[in-house]
Amino acid sequence: MQNQSKTTVFIFFSESQAIAFSEAARTLLTWAGTNYPATCFKLAREYIARIESPDHKIPLEDAQDLLALLGTCCMTSQHAQPTRTLWSDCVRILSQRMNDMPE
Repeated sequence: MQNQSKTTVFIFFSESQAIAFSEAARTLLTWAGTNYPATCFKLAREYIARIESPDHKIPLEDAQDLLALLGTCCMTSQHAQPTRTLWSDCVRILSQRMNDMPE
């Protein structure tokens, strides 16, 4: 049995992409309110903070988890249409970054 090391794949954001994603994601978290579980809120904030860091990067697996966490925000929010727009912005930005990743 060979020992295979797992390579972490990162998604990198430009500063403007990181700001746009962060603003949309933080607004989603705010609008989710008290119906959103505290553990999910904390984890989502940790992932967003990685994107906001000076190197603007996040591991691919964490980015996928973050999108799921933000999607859950949409289901707990009282702001249906603006929430969907912010969610779409997050998905669009992340999809662009994933599309630009080398294969």
